Amino acid sequence: MAKFTFQLESVLRHRRMVEEQRQRELAMVLKERAELREQLRQMQQTISRSKRQLSDGLIGAVDVDRVAGFARYSAQVTQRARGYVLKLASVEKRIEEARGRLLEAKRARRALELLRERRYAQWKLEQGRREAAALDELAVQRHARREGSGAQAEVGR
Repeated sequence: MAKFTFQLESVLRHRRMVEEQRQRELAMVLKERAELREQLRQMQQTISRSKRQLSDGLIGAVDVDRVAGFARYSAQVTQRARGYVLKLASVEKRIEEARGRLLEAKRARRALELLRERRYAQWKLEQGRREAAALDELAVQRHARREGSGAQAEVGR
């Protein structure tokens, strides 16, 4: 029996590779987002801890230098947090773009897979027709031999 060959198999393989690359790109941007979120979470925890320590220091005699230091530290951390938030917004945009590229790659791959499936079904149907024609031919030849041998037997009598 003949083997099915899809003429565009190399294109399909390439589209699969492109899709996998787009998946890796999306994964990298998602990882970057997770890292930024973790950094922001850690900053929030640090600020909360510092506030608790400062409030503990406000009991009794107030150390003005300590309060001023906390204010400077808080301003610095807040500024860094704003930077992280801006980076996070940029990363979110890149995630959407990466998802769009991945979706397009999936569509391109799937279109070729559907074409391959249709061509395989056509090929299978044609193979079935050829096999049926070959079986019909064998049946006709067998019948002709029987008829031929039967006619020779009558002539021989």
